[in-house]
Amino acid sequence: MTRHPLLLAVLTADLITFLLLLTAAATAFRIALHWHPAETDGRQTRLQARSETAALTVYGAFGLHLFASAVLIYGLTNILPGVVPGAMCGTGVLQAMQSGGPRMLIYRCGATALFWIWWRLEKVNRALPEGPLVPINARIVLLLLPVCALALRATWQALLAMDLQQPVDCCAVVYDQFQSLGEARRTLGVGNGFWGWAFGVITSTLTAVVGAVWRGRPRRWLPLLLTVLAGLWLPIAAVALIRVWAAYHYGVLHHYCPWCLFLPEHHMIGFPVWIAWLVVAYEAPAALVLSAPFIRKLQGVTVPADAGVRQAARNMLMAVVFFVLLAVGPAIWWRLHFGMWLSG
Repeated sequence: MTRHPLLLAVLTADLITFLLLLTAAATAFRIALHWHPAETDGRQTRLQARSETAALTVYGAFGLHLFASAVLIYGLTNILPGVVPGAMCGTGVLQAMQSGGPRMLIYRCGATALFWIWWRLEKVNRALPEGPLVPINARIVLLLLPVCALALRATWQALLAMDLQQPVDCCAVVYDQFQSLGEARRTLGVGNGFWGWAFGVITSTLTAVVGAVWRGRPRRWLPLLLTVLAGLWLPIAAVALIRVWAAYHYGVLHHYCPWCLFLPEHHMIGFPVWIAWLVVAYEAPAALVLSAPFIRKLQGVTVPADAGVRQAARNMLMAVVFFVLLAVGPAIWWRLHFGMWLSG
């Protein structure tokens, strides 16, 4: 059964990512056992030098992981639909992968979240000559290794399970979930209009809290509130985008397909809008970790950690504003151009 070369590129990048992490994990294991920064003997000096090399290795693994994930999403949405019979977008490709597709995406997002937290902590650590976060980041690398192994295995299984002979019907997956027009107008028991209003309320609240964290030194409870609000914003924003705002990109109602937003006929708007969504998803836990008491108790970390929390808040604010402009902007243009909203 023929496989597209793009899939080989993704798997190769994933394998190199895992091998780089495996190399870094060997040093991380030694750090977890023998890291004593107060000592100046030869073993500690060699371990410090190896920790620098391991950090650069993890940076490379992070970059490769992001590259492979971006290539994979582009392939799922713009390349593989032409290979899978009957597929028109990523929905059909995932349907051909059966249950392996969602599992692959979940593991890859989990690995990216851990990479992101490591990256945030490493930026704070490099700002301090003592390097007090080296042991913490070493443990994150040790956790990253099995997660990336699972992501590699899930990606291999999903791509191997993809049926290139049996036609799929991705539109049936989207439309057959509704028995009537009334069901299509409701999500989780409430009208789709509710999600538009809920999105506006939670976005305004999140923006206010993010601005408060960004403008001044964060109080201990503010990053926790920020994370809770981000946890509420993420599902509400996703539902509002798919059920309400996507109609203005598609020009039709009740086409609840998130993958069609990645198609060229819709200007590939899915890439920037979902990237903005993911930035919020990754920066919120990073801000929470940076504000954790076990980080603040480390000598000399308080001020840089606060700066890291503010930077995470700034990135979240930019991502939320970008998401709103891309998701809601076409709806406002539609209202101004046609004098009405898409509803029905």
